[in-house]
Amino acid sequence: MDVLPRRLEPTMDPGSAAIILGCEPRQIGPCARCQGLTVRYGVRAEPVCRACRAAERA
Repeated sequence: MDVLPRRLEPTMDPGSAAIILGCEPRQIGPCARCQGLTVRYGVRAEPVCRACRAAERA
């Protein structure tokens, strides 16, 4: 059984989300699909969060 990445709630502290996602807090922003947090800005920008991408593949 594969474990899907969890959605980072928009109410989560950006500093905590940055630690989980491996980026700086200023790079955190909303997912284009679910509004959860993702690396939205910068070189490694991902407008769609890991959870939405994994759900799409599943």
